[in-house]
Amino acid sequence: MSITFINFLYEAASSTGAIKHLTHLAGEEHFYGKDRANADLDRLEHLHKFAKGEPSEVSRVGIKADGSPAFEMGHVVNPATGNKEFGVAYKGAAKGYSFNKQDLDEKFGDKPGLHSKLSQVLEHGKKVMSSLDGVVQGDFMGSKKDKTIFPESGNRISTKEQLIKYSIPADSDEGKQLKNAKISLALHTRLRSDQREYNIDTKKFEAAHSDVHIFNNKLNKENINYTADHQKKFQSSFSKAQDEFGKLRDHDGLVEGHSEHLQTYINKTVRDGSTPTPAGYKKHLSEKLQKEVDKVKTFATKQKKQTHHDSMVHDVEENKDQFQHLFNAHKHLDKAKNVLLDRLEMSGQNQEHTINGKEAKPEGFVVGYKNGDVSKVVNRSKEGFSGQNLNK
Repeated sequence: MSITFINFLYEAASSTGAIKHLTHLAGEEHFYGKDRANADLDRLEHLHKFAKGEPSEVSRVGIKADGSPAFEMGHVVNPATGNKEFGVAYKGAAKGYSFNKQDLDEKFGDKPGLHSKLSQVLEHGKKVMSSLDGVVQGDFMGSKKDKTIFPESGNRISTKEQLIKYSIPADSDEGKQLKNAKISLALHTRLRSDQREYNIDTKKFEAAHSDVHIFNNKLNKENINYTADHQKKFQSSFSKAQDEFGKLRDHDGLVEGHSEHLQTYINKTVRDGSTPTPAGYKKHLSEKLQKEVDKVKTFATKQKKQTHHDSMVHDVEENKDQFQHLFNAHKHLDKAKNVLLDRLEMSGQNQEHTINGKEAKPEGFVVGYKNGDVSKVVNRSKEGFSGQNLNK
């Protein structure tokens, strides 16, 4: 049975509708098997073609905004009335939509900060959205009420909700909009029926109402300057990654049971700046699984957990050469991705970015593809956004 738009909105208001997790381009899919790794390689290669100005499967690239909380808003069916009303949901619709203060009090009364921000989205978001605009997802970037929109010396005006502070000239067109606004929002995804449209065109919303500033997430594509030297560096690292994947005897078998552990291990190396190695992974895995052993009480369960620990750790030791090839591929993919990321970062952004008073690069970029896939491109070094965010 086909789903109607109204049915979809009702389901969003009453069930899931969660904001989709964006995977790191060239950063994690290879830990989940050969097919996902190959699809990720294709996405990375198409971003390379996009940067070269060649035909590609990339539909749009946008700047990733460092705001909070993530929210969903739009005109949806209120289950309490049966009518289509403007509502807001936190991180998608897992807790259901809130349509009034009572709804917010019931859902978020124990979280005053979150309650305040969602209340402001509920109050002001409707000023930029008509009932024809469907449902959009975004991030809260600041407000006058919370003093996270504020003037600074040098005739600047800034917003800061998370790690990155965004600053623009107060006398620029966008600066004047931000100065007059009560809240600032970054809108990135539109939900239409069962489809998601990423990196949406926000031009309609930008001039809809002076109380709402819309974060400018547009990429200056013409300034990417992806030279022949950059392309050569990309291709060298990309080819080396392919060679390392080719040395895996059984990619799917190697990562079976390890995928989530590999993911958390990579996050650990980002946090502490270490290089991923089989020995490092084995130590991380052993410590993690030993905690599972230690926290259970019964002998039978403890023995079962210990057997699992020993089997997993033994698997890494027995296949350490294969895990080394996997980590080598990860390293080369990261280098290839960083060549592209550097060009995106240097294309010239609409805001000045700082972290703790020091000049910084954007959080990253979101790449949408014509087939509906989406990935985020982020600096995953200790010094980059991921490392600083994990260590904040």
